[in-house]
Amino acid sequence: MNKRWMSYALPAVLSISSVLSLAATACAATPAAFSDTRNHWSADAVKWAVGSGIVDGYEDGTFRPNQTVSEPEFLAMLLRAYPSSQLTSTSSGSPWYTPYYDYAKKMNWPLLGSPDRQSYNRGHVARLIAGTQQGTALSLNDSIRFLLDQGLSQGKSSATVQGYAAADPLSRAEAVQFIRNLKGSVSGLKAAQPTPGGTAPEASAAAVSVRGIAIGDSEASVLSKLGQPARKDASGYAGMQWYIYNGDYSRYVQVGISGGKVTGLYAPGGWTTNKGLTDGVSRTEIQNVYGQPLSYILKGNTRFMNNYGEGEYGTYEDAGAYVTFFYDVHQEGEVTGVLVIDRSTELALASFYPQGSDTLARAFERQSFDLANAARVRLGLQPFAWDEGAAGTARAHSADMAAKGYFDHTNPAGQSPFDRMEAAGLSYSSAAENIAAGQTSAIHAHHGWMNSAGHRKNLLSGITRLGVGVAFGGKMSVYYTQNFLTP
Repeated sequence: MNKRWMSYALPAVLSISSVLSLAATACAATPAAFSDTRNHWSADAVKWAVGSGIVDGYEDGTFRPNQTVSEPEFLAMLLRAYPSSQLTSTSSGSPWYTPYYDYAKKMNWPLLGSPDRQSYNRGHVARLIAGTQQGTALSLNDSIRFLLDQGLSQGKSSATVQGYAAADPLSRAEAVQFIRNLKGSVSGLKAAQPTPGGTAPEASAAAVSVRGIAIGDSEASVLSKLGQPARKDASGYAGMQWYIYNGDYSRYVQVGISGGKVTGLYAPGGWTTNKGLTDGVSRTEIQNVYGQPLSYILKGNTRFMNNYGEGEYGTYEDAGAYVTFFYDVHQEGEVTGVLVIDRSTELALASFYPQGSDTLARAFERQSFDLANAARVRLGLQPFAWDEGAAGTARAHSADMAAKGYFDHTNPAGQSPFDRMEAAGLSYSSAAENIAAGQTSAIHAHHGWMNSAGHRKNLLSGITRLGVGVAFGGKMSVYYTQNFLTP
């Protein structure tokens, strides 16, 4: 039996801003004369690119190989490398890069759609290059694997998805090396298939995408990509239902739908951010890109303060949404879940806790069960079977704690979890219990348990069955109990 555990969770935000910055280049030196590339690893690629008319140096005789590159700058290099591309002329008053974007959109290539140099990274390049060769817009991870498999990249630290370093900015040296590798491999660029809406797929307009789904997408788009959900759960947000996809726990996802649009997303894996990060990254990598999370959300005149515990999660505001990254303290801070809530949906929840109801309690119970199984499957374990008898004892204990104002495995009558299971007529060869209180959702409760050694041990044990009970009310507002047993 575990020791008791409790934590307090509240979303918070961090605004991300960037500064528009573009620089024109003018060649004033031959490739061999660049003062800053003579001993640089990219010297041969730079010489080739400048000699091929793909890119120029600067008037001061430098190439600036480590300077970051924007999307339009990379597009210009790419299309100069394939001069058969039919570009439109630039109209008066239009940005210099308009013809390059026009052509890329006509080809349906995945684009960031921003000239901001600080926003463009190696992940965006992977998706763009893969899109020019595969005839479709691939996910970030699949795009990286394509580059590695085709020898178009060796990765940055290793020839793996993580070693590719998708979130790192793209340098001028890396840009010309990518293009040289591509030119040495293929003779032309392909158009990608248009999306159902007929427009080029955006690489990262949304803060986070999960299995090709992002905040603002239509319900119809979700159903066309994922099919009908296993069930539709209540959520703590007014008007939003969670569409639960649990047919394959290795691809588990919750999609929040409100008014026919996606207003929420949660997934343990299979996600990609607009900054090129994807599952498998760590808290350090998240903070290197996003910085430190804020300590509160301001709703009206009220600050809803946040407590991240021992660095167990962090919430940021980006692209009109609140994005929470959950970290596994037992796995060196690896991100093991991402929750995304539309900004207006979050701000409409004008209280710390959602409005409790039996319907919401049952939804939290089933989500807690699914989240446990998703974690087990990702770690190579068999999923639990649902046990309604165990759920009944768990539900009764949560309700008792809420009604009588205590938080403990042993109730005021002196009954242990095992006493309560036996009193309910449950027989078992092994059993255990987890409890939690004060978490605003089943998602927060689950990640809290996974970061507590004793609770984690129960969740990842060899026990075969699980029942969950949730009750609203009491000093902590919401109480969670998990009862585990093997008959």
